[in-house]
Amino acid sequence: MPAEMTGLTNVGRIQAKHAAETLARAFYEYPLLKYYYPDNKKREKITYYFVASSVFSGTRYGEVYTTSVNMEGVAVWVSSERYPKSMMDSIRSIPLSISYGLFRHGVYKMKAVGDHIDSVKERLAPARHMFLQTLGVDPNHQGKGYAGKLLKPMLARLDEEKIPCYLETLDEKNVRLYEHFGFKPLDESVIPGTPLKSWAMLREPGI
Repeated sequence: MPAEMTGLTNVGRIQAKHAAETLARAFYEYPLLKYYYPDNKKREKITYYFVASSVFSGTRYGEVYTTSVNMEGVAVWVSSERYPKSMMDSIRSIPLSISYGLFRHGVYKMKAVGDHIDSVKERLAPARHMFLQTLGVDPNHQGKGYAGKLLKPMLARLDEEKIPCYLETLDEKNVRLYEHFGFKPLDESVIPGTPLKSWAMLREPGI
């Protein structure tokens, strides 16, 4: 792990399931998942598979960090050079059980959302950037500074390397959080065919 990332714990494939469990709790009330899966039991299942795909892929093609061995929070970062992933990359990095769970529980329902987000990213994100794909803090630990603990080391590193950071969120309350760390909204749009809103945000190095 780079020296500037000390203070965080790197997540490898052995720890990926634990990290996904933390993110599943963090994302259970996420507007995207609440809209498509209003039934609590179904949402609990799809949420785990949804975030687990990000974590497992990140352990192979990106960087995944947690706040401590207790995994109060988890962040998945992917370089623009490795995103979007090819179908073969996904097959190589995501366990078959996770892929099967996604399709079994109807991940295709959210295809329009993914297409919209990807089109906005392609239009607005810099050619070279770090993509904050996923960040979440266990609800039992929210409001204690763990989001900042996850963000600050990587943002400091990106400042040093002069690389911008891009993210998107479908939860309006996250916008203010990311603005606090120097991100600026680039786009606010309604996802076609849904009442959901998406915010694209960018942080230039040196903020």
